[in-house]
Formats: sequence, structure tokens, C-alpha cells
Amino acid sequence: FYVIDEANIESHAFYDSIADDPRYASAFLERVGRMVQRDMHHPSVIFWSLGNESGRGKNHEGAAAFARALDPSRPLHYEGGINGNWTGGHSLTDVVSPMYPSIKAILDYVKSGKQDRPLIMCEYSHAMGNSNGTLKEYWDAIHSTPGLQGGFIWEFWDHGIEQTLPDGTKRSAYGGDFGETPHDGNFVCDGMVFPDRTPKPAMHEFKAIAAPIVITSTKASSGSFTVTNRQYFKDVADFDLFWSINRNGEVIDSGKVALPKIAPQKSAKISVKSKSLLKPDGAGERFINFTIVQKNRTDWAPAGHEVGWSQFALPSRKESIAPAKTNNLFEIAVDDAGEIQIPFGVLAPELSLWRAPTDNDRIGRITTKWEQYGVRELERTDCTITETAKSYKVVSEWQTSTGYKVKQVQLVTPVAGGYAVKETITVPKQFTDLARIGINFEIDGTLSNYTYFGTGPSETYPDRKIGRVHKWVSTVAEQYVPYVRPQENGGHAGVRWFALTDHAGHGVRIDLDKPRQVSATPFRADQLADATHDVELVPTGNTIVHIDAAHRGVGTASCGPDTLPAYLVSGGTYSFTWTVRAI
Repeated sequence: FYVIDEANIESHAFYDSIADDPRYASAFLERVGRMVQRDMHHPSVIFWSLGNESGRGKNHEGAAAFARALDPSRPLHYEGGINGNWTGGHSLTDVVSPMYPSIKAILDYVKSGKQDRPLIMCEYSHAMGNSNGTLKEYWDAIHSTPGLQGGFIWEFWDHGIEQTLPDGTKRSAYGGDFGETPHDGNFVCDGMVFPDRTPKPAMHEFKAIAAPIVITSTKASSGSFTVTNRQYFKDVADFDLFWSINRNGEVIDSGKVALPKIAPQKSAKISVKSKSLLKPDGAGERFINFTIVQKNRTDWAPAGHEVGWSQFALPSRKESIAPAKTNNLFEIAVDDAGEIQIPFGVLAPELSLWRAPTDNDRIGRITTKWEQYGVRELERTDCTITETAKSYKVVSEWQTSTGYKVKQVQLVTPVAGGYAVKETITVPKQFTDLARIGINFEIDGTLSNYTYFGTGPSETYPDRKIGRVHKWVSTVAEQYVPYVRPQENGGHAGVRWFALTDHAGHGVRIDLDKPRQVSATPFRADQLADATHDVELVPTGNTIVHIDAAHRGVGTASCGPDTLPAYLVSGGTYSFTWTVRAI
């Protein structure tokens, strides 16, 4: 580890009030001095920090001078030194260390010509609940821009405390659960791992971003790739590199590449030899995957532990579902009420514009707009059905709880073994920030096996979607992500198709016109939104499926910037097609 060792000084709510108070001068000096004297012989410590969120004043100046006198070999860090002025505070900090800056802000600073110190974000990418959106974009900026040296994701773990309720149920407790006031609610649960130290999905995203070896290619089908060693002190001799070529998630070729000698911060070329690279050898989507593993056991991981991976799309021949004149499934696809009937369906598809608020949605006040739109509760107020021998056309009008109208057109046509539904949804342009635009329905819970072809295996969302496209085999129950406070979870970006089956393999498969955001979970959005702890959730017995034409990014707005404009969902007309077949 590279460690910034921080003095136990944080006045927080009082902020500047003690920074210039002479009554606290000796306390500042003692805490900083003891830290330096205690830890100065630890080589992992590369900076001293004067504290956190304590304003700026004469007491900091004294503590900084004392630290420099005790150990002139290490630089100082203090965010309060540059708060409000990134070009100031030289006596207090040797780095510019802003808290929760936007990507634009750090890039603008580097490009301003005023940068005279490295920039290290002392806190960024607040990891509260389903969060850490745009983490990749931060690191794209850092890797491509000299002067940006990274930052500290806030923070490592959720500070939930195991609490046993009177009935013996155990839960992760947070602010207010012990009857105390005042408190910060679940704001203490903002880590990359859960209270039991299980990694959250965002940690898997960061693992890919922070890999010690990176593989790139301008044309993967050529078999030529560049391997970059991002380590600073070691070569790549400790790693093995394996590759595989998949078609529709099935391995069709694989092998191992001998890594050349690559010095720290250097790159080298490798090549993969496989006939499967050259041209599609069958219909279906193809990818080449690389996995980088440790050769030997270390103190922190076993031999064979994966430390990084890369995936590249290869030329593919598209699969198509043949049209049909009719079939038994198509003939009963739409009932007299204009509801689409899905095999093993319990509740027919309905329009969906809302999600159970994430911590970022709730604390970042994004939900205020959703309440104004009234999109949590939708009522179908009108429906017309036009039937021909070759199609059903269902035109529905939905009304939000605040009176806005949304139009939905569903064109149902037969295909081999089932039917296709082309959805066209027109949402008022006044809706500038929606959670999603799509449909949801419920399937019999005995179809508990869930297979999907998309990004995984961890949960992914539009602004946090570093995952391998693969055929993932799981269960509906395993899709649930137990955030300490329940919220939107379990989604997957880039889903091409998915299937729900029982233990005999019978069920339903749904193919999508292009990669979409999909979820299949045991809980309804209302349940997630109304619960304060996950132990309150009781499975419905059904599987709740969402298919979205568009889905909002998760961002980091509970403490930091919201998602980028590219990941917002606004009003307009959206179309997508989903195809249903029985298995």
C-alpha cells in the first residue's frame, strides 16, 4: 500500500471554529507530532495528513511546520489548505487534494496552466448503496492526463453494526436503530464492501480499472495486442496470461500466451494464433477474452487468482429469429383487455418509468422530480386493440399520479416459436430526468433459474458497466444485492437475451433487439423503496422482470457529482423490441 497517514483531527460540523482558537493549538501539535513520531519508520507511509474537514487556521500552520521539522523527507497533505482555492495553501499541503470534484473540474484545473502540484482527490466516488457511477470516466481522465494522480474512493466498508432484534433476527444497524438522536441514518454505510467485508458490485468494477496489467488492441481480429505493465517497480514475471474465444458465451478456442519481459510502466506486443479470429465460424456474437492470474501463492491471494481481464468484440454473424405466419403462442399473445400474455406469466407487462430510489437518488434529491412527475404510480386510462391475421396492435394511454399522460404502442407479430413485441413509448418532454423507460412483468417464481447473455457476473448499470459479455448461469435469488438500505439493485447492462426456467428446464426465453438493461429479482420496486433494512423484505413468490429501453445511471450524488449527462433519461419517444419464446 501507499499510505497517507492522517492525524486524528476532524471538527467537521464546527469546521473553522477551532482552527484559529489558541486553546486548541497544543492539541493540534500533539496529535500531529505523535502520529509522525509513531509512524515515521513505516516505509508504506508516503504522506502526512493534518486531518480531515477541520477548516483552516493558525493551528494548522503550526502543526504543518511541526510535521515538516520532525520529518522533512515526506510531503504534507491537507484538503482544507486548498478548499476554495486550488492554487493556494502551499504551507499546508504539497498536493492539490479536492473533495468530490467533478471530472470536468479536475480536467479544467490541469488545463488551466495554473497547476503547480499533483492533484490527488482525497475523497471521490462516494460508495453509498448502489453507487460509483462514472468511475471508469474518472480513470480515463487520470490515465490520459499528466498531473492527475488518482484519488481515494470514499470509503472501504459500510459501517453497519450487527444488531439482534427481539425475535432473533439479525440486521446491519445504522443511525437511529438504537434510538439515538441526532444521527446520520445510513450515511455511515458508504463503502466498497458490505459490513461483513463482502465486496459490492462496484468493487468488481474497480478491480478491472485498477488491474496491474492492461491489454489493448486496435483490431482484435488481427490477433495483435499490446500489453501494458502499469506497475511501478516490478515486471510481469509473476503473472500468467490466458485467452479464450467465445461464441454466444460458449468457448470455441482457448490457449495461453507467454508474456514477454515488460519493465514497469512499459508495453510490449503479443499475438494470439487462432483460426477463430479470422472469420465467424457460425452465427452468433463472438469475443476474445484475456485473464491475467498470479503464478504463485502470495500472502494475500492463492496461485491462479485473477488480477485483471480484458474482452474484445470480434467480427460476428448475426443470429436472426425467422418470421412466421402464426403459431399457438402468437394466437393467444393478447387478451381482450389488451394485455400481453407471457408463458408462465403472473402479471402482464406494464409501463415502467420509476425505480426504487438508490441512496444517490434519495439524498441527491433526484426523487423530487420523480414525485413531481408522479411516475411511481401509473394507471392505464385507455386501450384500443387492432387485430389482423398477422398482428395485434395495442395502443394504450397511461396517466401518472400527477396527471401527465404517456402513450404506449405495442405491435405484436409472430416469429418462429413465439412472437415479437415492438414497443414505442412517448414520454412528455417535461420529464427531464427519469429513472427508466421500459416495461415490467411478473413470472411464476418456480422458474427460479436465470440465464442471461450480457455483462456480468456482477450487477451493472449504464454508468458502471465494466463486465464481461458472456452467458451467465445463475438464479433469481442470487440477483438480489443486499444493500444495507434496500434500493434498486440486480440490474445488468448490455443484455442480449435471458431465460427463466424451472428445474426441468422448462420456461421462457426473451431476446432483445439490441443490448438492453434488464433485471430479474424476487422483489418489487415498491417493496425495496418502502423498506429501511433488507431483513424487512419478503419475496413475492414471483420473479419481477424489468426490460428498459433507457435506464438512468447511478452516479454518486449522495455526496458528490451526479452521473454525467450522457447517462440521464429524459422525455421523448423510445422504441425497443422483445421476442418471447417458450422453452
